[in-house]
Amino acid sequence: MPGIEYEGLHSSGRSLLEKSLQGHPAQGLRSTRHHHMETGAPRWVEQDELNRDPAMQDFVQSLVARFGRELSVAVARSSLAPHLFVPRDARGVFFVNRRPSTVFAFAYAGPDERFADAAGDLFEYAAQAKRVANILEEEPKARELAALGYTATPFGVMQKLPRLAGFSLEGTKMRRLRYQIGHYEKRGQCETREYRAGSDPATDRAVAGLVDEWKRSKKQIGPYVEHFKSRIANGELPGHCRLFLTYRDRQLDSAIVISRLPAADGYLMDLEFYGADMPLGGLEFAISRIQETLAKEGVGSFSLGATFGTQMETCAEEDPRVGKMLRGLHASGIFNNDGNFQFKNKFRPENTRLYVSRAREAPSASFTDVLMIFADPENRRQNRQETPPTAATTPAAPALPAS
Repeated sequence: MPGIEYEGLHSSGRSLLEKSLQGHPAQGLRSTRHHHMETGAPRWVEQDELNRDPAMQDFVQSLVARFGRELSVAVARSSLAPHLFVPRDARGVFFVNRRPSTVFAFAYAGPDERFADAAGDLFEYAAQAKRVANILEEEPKARELAALGYTATPFGVMQKLPRLAGFSLEGTKMRRLRYQIGHYEKRGQCETREYRAGSDPATDRAVAGLVDEWKRSKKQIGPYVEHFKSRIANGELPGHCRLFLTYRDRQLDSAIVISRLPAADGYLMDLEFYGADMPLGGLEFAISRIQETLAKEGVGSFSLGATFGTQMETCAEEDPRVGKMLRGLHASGIFNNDGNFQFKNKFRPENTRLYVSRAREAPSASFTDVLMIFADPENRRQNRQETPPTAATTPAAPALPAS
């Protein structure tokens, strides 16, 4: 899906990486109850505590509203990084996921000028708990950390159209995109229109059915997909999201969710679902119509989102052991999203490299935990292993959907 283009590790790769999981008990987390956070010691804030703390929720929402970029507003973030790390100055937060020996910071929301200090707090605080911190960021911030002595290993790419008003299908560079859109338009009466979830029960059911059809075509998807399908069906789409439906002769071919990007005066193409019999060019048609709508509204930019597992060529600042691991997984097809990268490139976006930064002395074996977070963000496998025998009658959490 475009907002975060990564469907999880293929099953063969998951079984290989699962051997790296360790069964150490997780440490407790704590939070504070202030709308405007007070400075103090760095701290973790667990998802359950965040859900019980309206003041903390307001604080986080205010940061996202001011500084939110793709990774912090993406729907998948709540699954991939449900917890928080609050640095000592409390002027920003990292959205994180954790394993017994690993912390993965998926997104940062806060002032750019405070990023390096906040990252330093995260590295230090994680090390005190004997955890290896990993921070995912775009090139400018990753370069900033590299200058401080941390490694920066290529992990993917962010693709965006920073000037939506200037987007056009004209010119030789857009020939392939024009052809595919034209191919779809010849297959019937095609239209894309915005839909308010919950306004028509029949349409809600049709969208939910489309999501189920899309799921059956995927080898691995995140648990947030089912949760988000329920929200659409119940008319509970988050306020920062908009839903666009594309029809061909009144048949629903695709549903695309876009999320507001406050820091970029734009939107993120966050989720997309489509049917198995959608003709070639269906998504291209829908995306181009959404872009036209947003441009007429005066929206400044449009992001096609992050694609992980592509454009991971070696670089001087990388951790060579991690880089070698990722390129091996890429070559074997386990961690490879080149096709999605090429799909987005048809829109001629600006591409910015994504890196994972970590301490130079960090053991490379711990990086498998980062990959397993994508395959199993809720750590259901570990939770099942830790379930005591007396609790065997309690239904286990469902496995990740797979085709």
